[in-house]
Amino acid sequence: MSTELPLSGPASVRPTRFTQAHSSLPLPNNARAAARSLWLLGWPILLQTLLAASLGLVDTLMVSAVGPAALAGVGLVSRVLFVLTMVLAGLASGSAALVAQYAGAGRLRAARGPVVLAVGSGVLLTLPMVLACLFWSGPLGALLGPDAAVAEAATIFLRWGVAIAPLSAVTLTLSASLRSIGNTRTPMLAGLAALSLNTLLNLLFINGHFGMPAFGVAAAAAATSVARLVEVIWLLRALAPGPLHRLWRSVRPIDWQHLRHTAAPLMAKEVAWAGGILASTLIVSRMGQLPLAAFNLVLPVEGILISVVASAGVATGILLGHALGRGEFDAAFRCAEQLRQLISRCAFGVGMVLALLLQLLAHLGWLDALIDASIRSAAIDALSVLCIAFGARAHNCIVSVGILRSGADTRWLFWVDLCSMWLINVPMVAVAALWWHWPLAAVVAVMLLEEVLKVGVFRWRVRSGRWVQRIGTGSMVALATSAAS
Repeated sequence: MSTELPLSGPASVRPTRFTQAHSSLPLPNNARAAARSLWLLGWPILLQTLLAASLGLVDTLMVSAVGPAALAGVGLVSRVLFVLTMVLAGLASGSAALVAQYAGAGRLRAARGPVVLAVGSGVLLTLPMVLACLFWSGPLGALLGPDAAVAEAATIFLRWGVAIAPLSAVTLTLSASLRSIGNTRTPMLAGLAALSLNTLLNLLFINGHFGMPAFGVAAAAAATSVARLVEVIWLLRALAPGPLHRLWRSVRPIDWQHLRHTAAPLMAKEVAWAGGILASTLIVSRMGQLPLAAFNLVLPVEGILISVVASAGVATGILLGHALGRGEFDAAFRCAEQLRQLISRCAFGVGMVLALLLQLLAHLGWLDALIDASIRSAAIDALSVLCIAFGARAHNCIVSVGILRSGADTRWLFWVDLCSMWLINVPMVAVAALWWHWPLAAVVAVMLLEEVLKVGVFRWRVRSGRWVQRIGTGSMVALATSAAS
């Protein structure tokens, strides 16, 4: 493997907005400066991530008016799409790590090849899902939902949401690439446009407002696809890549090698993790329609909470990736430790306050109008448990999404998630839900036990300094002196 990041792409590649804009990002030198840099870089990422999570929340809230069966069916399909989305996110993260280090080294033209490869590979990965939704949506819906009404809703959503997956592959990669060079506002604006359009179409066509026909679940799926298409067009216009059929000329053989090194373990990691989440959701579906509906109502709110720390993780990865690309290994190590402690402590305090506030609002009856009485108690208790464990999840997110991925320490991440999810999480959830018949809040607590156990493991990995490396060097740059201190 090459010992240096390539200087540039082929001479035939014309400079574009992507190759011209945004210089290398400097590292902060203390905790206060780190927090300020993280905010300046991360607030557009946070807003875009919240917008993306809000797409699911909007669909959930509007579909809930159709009925519990529709809500449960859409929730099950969303978990299947979640697995595929996480695989695509792993691919996008791998290419983004390359782009960040290229940007830090001042070699942005060389980043075009990995981005093109990631987009093409992501679309190809979604083709089996597209074919399955087109020709076998009925059997798939029946497989997901044991209840006939739930299965019917899942089938409709699969059939009408066939374009969501390939469009998501493009938006994830392009957004991650733009963020990695420091352009965080363009993905944010594209996400805002997508959310606005999705909300408008849902309002008009799910229940038929303002004289429009009511299409129910089908409208929710179609609206999401249209919103994703608008987001793709917006991102492509911002990148100004030129004629699309010429983009493959920017791909070099070494790009395949680097992308495989960074993205393949991440994709496998996301399959292991998201597959375990899907298995846990299917286990919850066997608890009954009402617990499943309550669980599906909680998930988008959880997604919004995680979006906050995930955006901080992405911003952390960009800062550290630029530093590693410049060869500033000791500074990257110190900054990573400062950010890890800062984010996890803040998230722990916020989570505890949110849990207490949620229980207070429920006690005062202020949530009665927002949540159906049949699932209110289960949903509030489950969400309170999620808030209590928010500190642990935030710590693991900042380490996984931000610190370790910046140095492509992805194989270690894969093995940790594979073992923790399938040796601890899924078996314990199955026992708690199907054998002991615990209530939903207790089952959710069992799900989160894995995150608590991983805190110590992730802390050790960061402090070891083994993640500090420049992609493409073929060997790690160990920080024995920093790690020892």
